[in-house]
Amino acid sequence: MKRNRFLPLALLVAASGIIAFTIIRTRTSGEPSHEPVEPVSVIPTPVMGGVPDAATNQPKPASPDVLPVETLPAGWQDFRTITEQERLNRVTAAMENYTLPADVLAFFEQEIFNRQHWDVTRNNMANALVWQESPNPRLHALFAKMLADETESPVWRDYCLQFLSECLKSSSDPDAIKAILTRYAQGKDGLAGTAIVNVGLQEAAGRMKPDETFSQQLEAQLADPEVVIPTKLSILAMIGKRNDVRLLPLVRTYATNSTDALRRTAIATLGQIGTPEDLPLIRAGLTDPNRSVQMAAR
Repeated sequence: MKRNRFLPLALLVAASGIIAFTIIRTRTSGEPSHEPVEPVSVIPTPVMGGVPDAATNQPKPASPDVLPVETLPAGWQDFRTITEQERLNRVTAAMENYTLPADVLAFFEQEIFNRQHWDVTRNNMANALVWQESPNPRLHALFAKMLADETESPVWRDYCLQFLSECLKSSSDPDAIKAILTRYAQGKDGLAGTAIVNVGLQEAAGRMKPDETFSQQLEAQLADPEVVIPTKLSILAMIGKRNDVRLLPLVRTYATNSTDALRRTAIATLGQIGTPEDLPLIRAGLTDPNRSVQMAAR
């Protein structure tokens, strides 16, 4: 099975107008548990996402969730004394092993809460956990806990939402994950866009069945001036992916929007689900001042 890494949701719309979807992260019908997650042995599964540049990651304050480890796993005894780059290299190498020893998996489940690590280091620990052949069925609880923690960085919470979605196929509590995705998808911030994309991905995989109100929700969010642009890009992309022709009139209004990214994505969506009457809007994109809009129109 081909295994992908995370792509930042802010870059959802590629120059060609194709949406680069991310995946992974979800939760339960209620609020995520604030009880510490008991480390459990895991074994490999796939995840998706974009890996941040290690050079841009700065050490962060230690999370109160970090627990001292008296005995580190074999081969990891020097982990707390080596440089962060060396830690990243060690974790990245382990990430490609889809049958990691139980003690290493338990260590990652604990160490992933350590905010002193670069985001990319934590991301690759998460990759290692979800890529196991038999992932911990309670793994979603870790990501739900970090997602709910507003003292975590927006970037890391976005990653956790994606990882949560990825846990859906192996979780012992899929309804909890679906409830989290559904709740976050109703927001106005960037997390809402990530959740919407993942609801669409899980719908396409047959793991979620959004009802008619989901389409109505997307319509209201797209028309809401308070919804951030990255989330509106996700919504426009979802309209095309879901073949939601009911929302074509709203998509058309964005094909002439003053924001290049919105114009580009709307034109790409019209190319997916539009009618012959949309050809003038698409052809207009061929001479758009923005080259990425031209590429989407082509």
